[in-house]
Amino acid sequence: MRERRESMTQVTRRAAIQAAAAAAVTAAAGPARAAAPFFKLYMMIPNNQPSRMIWGTLAAQQMTRIGIDVTSSFVPFSVISPRRSRGDGKPHVEGGWDCYLERYYYNAIKPTPNTLFHSRLMPPGGQNFYYVNDPQFDAALDVVSNTLDDAKRLQAYKDFQRRWIETEPMTILFYPEDVIAVNPKLKGFDATTFNPVFFPRPERWTIEGAGNNATAAFASWAPPSSLIPMYTTGYHESNIFGPAYDTLYEYEDWATKKLVPGLATGHTVSADGKTWVITLRQGVKWHSGEEFTAADVKFTWDVILNRAYGSALQAGLRSVLGGEEAYRVTGKHEITVTLPDYNMLFLDWVLGCMAIMPEHAYKDIRPEALRGHTASTWLGTYTVRTSDGRSVAARGGIGTGPWIPQGYDPSRKAYRFARNPNYWKPHRGNVTTFLIVNIQGTDSVLSALKDGSIDAHDPMYDIGPLAKTIDPSWGRVQTFDSFKWQHICYNLKHPVFGTGVDTPLGKQDPSRAAEAAAYIRKAISHAMPREQIVKEIADGYGRPGTVPMPFSAPEYDRDALKPIAYDLDLARQYMEKAGYKY
Repeated sequence: MRERRESMTQVTRRAAIQAAAAAAVTAAAGPARAAAPFFKLYMMIPNNQPSRMIWGTLAAQQMTRIGIDVTSSFVPFSVISPRRSRGDGKPHVEGGWDCYLERYYYNAIKPTPNTLFHSRLMPPGGQNFYYVNDPQFDAALDVVSNTLDDAKRLQAYKDFQRRWIETEPMTILFYPEDVIAVNPKLKGFDATTFNPVFFPRPERWTIEGAGNNATAAFASWAPPSSLIPMYTTGYHESNIFGPAYDTLYEYEDWATKKLVPGLATGHTVSADGKTWVITLRQGVKWHSGEEFTAADVKFTWDVILNRAYGSALQAGLRSVLGGEEAYRVTGKHEITVTLPDYNMLFLDWVLGCMAIMPEHAYKDIRPEALRGHTASTWLGTYTVRTSDGRSVAARGGIGTGPWIPQGYDPSRKAYRFARNPNYWKPHRGNVTTFLIVNIQGTDSVLSALKDGSIDAHDPMYDIGPLAKTIDPSWGRVQTFDSFKWQHICYNLKHPVFGTGVDTPLGKQDPSRAAEAAAYIRKAISHAMPREQIVKEIADGYGRPGTVPMPFSAPEYDRDALKPIAYDLDLARQYMEKAGYKY
């Protein structure tokens, strides 16, 4: 994408955001009360959402009002991730982290708190980077995963949420609404992105007046770290690899959020929920022309479970399957799985979210070389050999999906795709060439939409506060329930607000250290002006938060969950319970 100078319109947009921030700070100020800092906390604020930078600054200011010395910094997530992912729980001053801001989602539409909050999935093998380690959570999450009784599962979801409110391992600030502006001539854009199961689906798009061979472009904020699906579920990766690959089951659409057959045509399951026989779709071809078979499914699960590959999905998949002995090929287009215990994640996550990878194209790439291979970077070409002796030049990943990677175009900072003419489902629209363009900055993405360089963008640009500045002649504003939340997450191995061993109460009575840490987190929670953040900074696009459960999900406990009060006096009372004196 060519360089753009900042226009007067961009300055006006930025001024609008700054004005909203000023209003929010004024609304949230409350009665002032000076206090010497009790401890120091380092907050990392991702620099890829303007409004989050504002409410993150506000959150830091509010912490100082209850006696916490906060040093905040605006950094890309590439700085946050290695600190968070070290796996040793060190605090910020020792190279780890204290707290950072995050917009999060589960890896499936069905809420799966297990993947983030079960103690078995703490680093280095799992994605519980926060070190949540609570027996009551574990007990509830085991029932969520392992019961066949829907009523028991719903009660376990409620038990999880109620325990969350007691301890608040994170501060859930609000449930954002996704606001996306699209080319007014674009039809068929009917879903937000939700990793890794919803991503740009240009096979459904029609650009009016563009004939039968339209080109469409979609903006995604950050460059990807890897385009091999098992290495990440981040937006900026799955926006790109998503259109190239398929899953065994897929979601019909954003409105119904219903799982339907994909590369699988169906399955049978035993009465105890453990034995699954999955029938696969026949006649599907990889982009190389090789036939898709059950061997590809086995290969995908094999490499994810193989620690040598370092897959981000390894611990989660092992917790569901137990190990490689759980599955076997029982026919060219059939695979049989015997789970150690019934686990809802098998259908909703393993079958519904994990992209299937090609054995013939990837099996000879060494584990240590796969991340940097052209299949992952889309830089250059490589040769794929098929079982019938052909050699095929590939310029990116090999999938069964509706779009064939055509490599990276450095002149546009874009990943290029061509329509797959042999896709197993018909294309609905007129787009035949598709681009994912890396554009950084909300002002820049709206300028690109206005000048026709892109047709849509992902929700990470957070354009809600600027929606009123978009002229309908060049941008149609669409809103979607994001099914996500924005939160302050904490390193729960931190000796003050994590384990509590360095709090006054924890030092006085070590048996109450965890209790003291929970008091501090609840104090921070009550210091957050959620209503003002949603109204003044998010421009009304969202709802105040409570727990890490999508507000609109059927599993959200509406009977028990009430708004968390913004109350600085109550916040200080919780700090005093932890042993601090004003």
